[in-house]
Amino acid sequence: MSISLWLAAPLIGLVLSLFAAGGGMIAVPLLSFGVGMPLKQAIAMSLIIVACVSLIALLYKKRWQLIEWKLHRFFAMGGMAGGFGGASLGLYMPDQMQAIIFAVLVLCVAWLMHTGWMKSITANAKTTPCDCRLSVLAGLGTGFVTGLLGVGGGFLIVPLLLILGVPSYQSAVAHSLLLIVSSSLVATLRYAEHLQMTWHPALLLVVLAVFGTLLGNFIADRYSTKHLQKAFSLMLTLMAGWMLLKVFNLDY
Repeated sequence: MSISLWLAAPLIGLVLSLFAAGGGMIAVPLLSFGVGMPLKQAIAMSLIIVACVSLIALLYKKRWQLIEWKLHRFFAMGGMAGGFGGASLGLYMPDQMQAIIFAVLVLCVAWLMHTGWMKSITANAKTTPCDCRLSVLAGLGTGFVTGLLGVGGGFLIVPLLLILGVPSYQSAVAHSLLLIVSSSLVATLRYAEHLQMTWHPALLLVVLAVFGTLLGNFIADRYSTKHLQKAFSLMLTLMAGWMLLKVFNLDY
């Protein structure tokens, strides 16, 4: 396994533990354009890493105790169906188109993080009864993005959960982590049906990513994430620009 992967895997876990999102947005370009892994295999590998790291982050500090299971059940049903559908489309979509959609999504997330939209949504969130129909639809949409692009979708799931009636940001993060696990695993299995997967490197990457998660938890407990979010949004912008340069062969 190359030195690039040894460095990339802990970074994926670090980002996910700090922001409950963003691991896949780092993993896919690093695995594909940085290490040279075929895009669809990088997406499948990203899904494995994100699912495992999300589970570790969920177990940390017993976050599952914050989950409202009725809301989660319906959101998860939609998320798994969406993950399967997104992966099915991703398998047959040209790599260039898939990479462009990924880069555009990353740019949008970087801009939203820079504007502080999550803080606004958290401040205005109201506790309301669960609307199961909306939960299923929200799960379908976020799961589809997960399966198509190999990202966990926490940047979409957390605000949607707050809008749907989850009472606090921390509770929304806990829901998001568990939802990422289920939809990512379904999408991984769909990709694995059609791709030649090498599981031993994936397991090693998961272990390295978990070390990154532990470091991220250490940082999150001691420092405000306000400035970290600004830095992360800049990093996402540079990552997306680098991806687009690679896709269109403009790096020379």
